[in-house]
Formats: sequence, structure tokens, C-alpha cells
Amino acid sequence: GPEHANQPVRGFRSSGPSMKLKDLQSLLEGCKPFEDPKIQLEQYTTRPNIAACILHSIDNSFEGLAETSVVDLGCGAGALGIGAAILGAHVTGVDIDMDAIQIAQENSCELNPYEEELSIDFVCAN
Repeated sequence: GPEHANQPVRGFRSSGPSMKLKDLQSLLEGCKPFEDPKIQLEQYTTRPNIAACILHSIDNSFEGLAETSVVDLGCGAGALGIGAAILGAHVTGVDIDMDAIQIAQENSCELNPYEEELSIDFVCAN
């Protein structure tokens, strides 16, 4: 909720300012959704506020996301995996739909707030 909006999100860029939940949500709002969702694959877009809250909760629990390995099964357009990569995880996004993989790859480039590439790869597999 709003009470968490100004808590910093621990990113792996220790030299820069901490990313706040609202900043992560703002970045994820640029995530391009499915162009033509496939009903048989139950494709739906994870809303940016939900994705940011999930990632914030994970990042502030246990050891955080920095330098962890994350596999995003059924990654779709990539919001959760890309958000995890922004927070420092090494991510592999997997989806059965090549159209979704292409959108996720575009999103990973477009949403990256850093000069270097995010540590994220996408695989089309069942």
C-alpha cells in the first residue's frame, strides 16, 4: 500500500541512490503488454503496481534479489523478470510463446534504467 511507497528498494547499484518502490513501479509502467493475448495460453499482463509490490516484498525479505538467480516461468511480457533484473538478479525468462519472448526482449531493453545491459536472457521453451 501507500505506506511502503517511499521505502527504498535495494538495487545492485550501491553507488547510486536507492530505487524506491514508486520508481520501480514507474519504470514497469512502460512495460509493453501482449499485442494479441492467446486465450489458450491464459496470457494476461501483470499490472505494474502488482509487479512492483511483489518485487519490493521479495527484495526486502531474506537476502534480497541482488546477485541471485531467478527463473521466470511463463514470463510473458517480462515485467516480473525485468523488475528482478533491475534489482540485481540474474534472470532467465521462459515462455512457450515466441511472440511473448520478443515483447519481453524489447521490454528488457526499453525499461533498463542503467547504461549496462540487464542480466536477463529469454528462452522459448515448453
